Amino acid sequence: MVDMPKSIGEVTPGATVQKIGAAPAASKQDIYAEQLAAVPEFSKLGPLFKSADKPLELTESETEYVVRCVKHTFQKHIVFQFDITNTLNDQRLENVRVEIEEVDGFSILSYIPIPVLSYGQPKTTYTLVELIDPNTMTGTFLSTMKFVAKDCDPTTGEPDDIQGFDDEYVLENIDVVLSDHMQKVLKPNFAASWEEIGDENQVEETFALSAMSDIADAVKKISSFLGMQSCERSDQVDSSKPSHTLLLAGVFRGGHDILVRARLAQTQHVTMKITVRSTDMLTCELVASSVS
Repeated sequence: MVDMPKSIGEVTPGATVQKIGAAPAASKQDIYAEQLAAVPEFSKLGPLFKSADKPLELTESETEYVVRCVKHTFQKHIVFQFDITNTLNDQRLENVRVEIEEVDGFSILSYIPIPVLSYGQPKTTYTLVELIDPNTMTGTFLSTMKFVAKDCDPTTGEPDDIQGFDDEYVLENIDVVLSDHMQKVLKPNFAASWEEIGDENQVEETFALSAMSDIADAVKKISSFLGMQSCERSDQVDSSKPSHTLLLAGVFRGGHDILVRARLAQTQHVTMKITVRSTDMLTCELVASSVS
């Protein structure tokens, strides 16, 4: 069990702005990496590849328990971090963990529970999952918070009974998506990078994007889905033109450079010819197939 980290990235009113020459503030991922490294069960996972930009809300804000999930991606593992708040002042929870149902391509290795979760004191539990199939990177996990509940004195927080009772609370599903495996990388000269990688590892596909309202909508959703960085201002679409080329760059889990060139056109609906190049052929195939 690890106490829940304080909010990251918030600016306190009246706070002093960092002076030029001062040591740079740690990034959100650096802070997560330090916290995860302090957990003995994660000591052999290797370097943290990526942490999600923002937590998933797994409960409504007004419910008995507030649960948020942050996904942390390593080369061969994913750590699900669950930050939990107990909003009931007459109940103390013990052995709190979030259990998820196993899906194809993933193997659940361990749960790190919260020993005691008292009223209004947020804490963190972790679930460790191994990526066992290199061809699988996405999945939907059913999740349930499980714990021992003990009625307690609202004033002192002391439990009324020693044994308590087993209970559980169903949470929202957790989706692992392609962008969880991708870091954004800016390529100032996309054409040079495109030629440098070459066409040895290249995949081309054509899709009809019937769910996209227009080219601008397609550019926004494709960039978000792939989790890649738009280059050379290709995220800016001229609505007066019937076609557009989107250029994206990133690094896939495992350190594989990847570039995407998506040529979009609109008649009755949006069509896209996507070309994917990478330093690794399997990564090309995985990214291209995920779009479908």
